Amino acid sequence: MVFYNAGGLRAARWINRKGVRILMYHRFANAVDLEWQCRHIREFYRPVTLAQVDLWLKSGEPPPANSIAVTIDDGYRDFGEVAYPVFVAWHIPVTVYLVSDFLDGRLWLWVDQVRYAFQHSPLSRLRIELADGAALEFRLESVGQRTAAAREMCEALKRQANETRVAALAGLSESLRVAIPAEPPAEYAPLGWDDVRRMAAEAPLGAVTFGAHTRTHPVLSRIAGSDELNGEIAGSKQRIEEAVGLPVEHFCYPNGGPDDITAECVEAVRRAGFRTAVTTRTGLNYAPGDRFQLRRIGVEPGLDKLYFQRCAAAFRV
Repeated sequence: MVFYNAGGLRAARWINRKGVRILMYHRFANAVDLEWQCRHIREFYRPVTLAQVDLWLKSGEPPPANSIAVTIDDGYRDFGEVAYPVFVAWHIPVTVYLVSDFLDGRLWLWVDQVRYAFQHSPLSRLRIELADGAALEFRLESVGQRTAAAREMCEALKRQANETRVAALAGLSESLRVAIPAEPPAEYAPLGWDDVRRMAAEAPLGAVTFGAHTRTHPVLSRIAGSDELNGEIAGSKQRIEEAVGLPVEHFCYPNGGPDDITAECVEAVRRAGFRTAVTTRTGLNYAPGDRFQLRRIGVEPGLDKLYFQRCAAAFRV
């Protein structure tokens, strides 16, 4: 609060005014908090599209002061039900990255399957040995312990080869003695293609852009072959374009940390014809800059208001 009262936010906005902020959202529980955040964005920042960011970074032309782009990962149904009307009402353009097999009903996101399995298991303790020899032991005696166990399991699986992760996920149901439904429960449900087409058609020009987030949401650096890598990247682009009837020009790396993206991944994104690609690395983007490894700032609607303001101001990100 001392930082705020002393004008710290105003100073941070001024210091960072030449960098493009890209906010990263995932889920939307209710509209109230998001309404407040959108009001704050409109008051202090210049909302822009990723197409504009692409042009600035490519040309070296400086963007408008305190430019901010908004992105949403994965394509959950709550974007359409909760967030979409709010962003449109506040005239804030957004880019939503879709996992194409998720929307096709071929799967639900694997991290959500892990969360579901741990929350619904009848066990109170569990030991799991992974293919690399690591052994994980969990206590499952409370909701908090189950949440922490699921998080630890997800992080461990992200470090495995992709085929090993897929096999481990298939065995998790048996290990935890819980049946994982073929279709996601409502809380984990995706947008429908009809929803996407409707939003793309009815939104004001540039209000909602749909990008690609792979076909199945693997960690791309853990994929062994170039054919599978290209299938995840170019295949998701092709599928979304078929379903929506519009070009897909922006990509999001799953997980998106430094260890999750190789030079081969970046080249596959370029070759597929994308204009930009975003990571989860924290920071600002300056012109001229790398359009295929854009930095973002992670936020969610439920954040403390002062903390959200600091994130938007890029204070110590």
